[in-house]
Amino acid sequence: MPNSDETYEYTEDFIAALQWMWGDGYLSPGGPQEVAVLLDGLDLTGCDVLDIGSGLGAIDVLLVQEHGANNVVGIDIEPPLIEHARQRAVKAGVAEQVQYRLVEPGPLPFEDGSFDVVFSKDAIIQISDKVALYQDVLRVLRAGGVFVGSDWLRSGEGEYSDQFKEWLIAVQLTFDMKNLEQTRSALERAGFVDVKLKDRNEWYRQEIKNELATLSGRNYAELIKRIGEEKAAHRLRSSTLKQRVVERGELRPTHFSAHKT
Repeated sequence: MPNSDETYEYTEDFIAALQWMWGDGYLSPGGPQEVAVLLDGLDLTGCDVLDIGSGLGAIDVLLVQEHGANNVVGIDIEPPLIEHARQRAVKAGVAEQVQYRLVEPGPLPFEDGSFDVVFSKDAIIQISDKVALYQDVLRVLRAGGVFVGSDWLRSGEGEYSDQFKEWLIAVQLTFDMKNLEQTRSALERAGFVDVKLKDRNEWYRQEIKNELATLSGRNYAELIKRIGEEKAAHRLRSSTLKQRVVERGELRPTHFSAHKT
């Protein structure tokens, strides 16, 4: 029997709410501008790119149309996201250059040295064994290749604060978060060199204010019409709790880049 929408973490209502906050085709904040900041100094012209956690596919279209990628393969673990992304690629006229694969959690289903660049925006937070992932990314990269992206990191280690736990419960997603130094160490242990991390907490302190502004007034009333009052209230509460942990410095969105020799 096919899975119902409620079987997946990214239900249609959840997808609608995230796009309401972050823009058409985006399941995390920043839109095309944040992608441009993330890729600053990296030339994708003619590159074959793997996107881990491709979501709704807007970024993959952007990598081809605005950043010159030759070919992009997006992977995700939820069928509804893959279907949304495929439709987006067709509509954008890039279906020959942007393909999608539904995958199971675990090793990447690609041959050694398949890609020039491996990209991931805000999806690694959901992967428990970071070192195993990083080692597999290194494997599928060609010599001189680059692993670039962003991840949701935390401050410190050990037990989360009560405020952080409250947000994690509210967000209703499966997260496994590391801090900056743990991330650097894991990338280096996997075999990457020239590892660079850029903490974006300060940027996100303003961005979360924008999100909350979007979830207020007439906008909030419109969101209620789209997904219902209970689910709209949940989204508002989740973002409010997230702002608290961002302001406390506990949640630290971070850009990273690392190279294969």
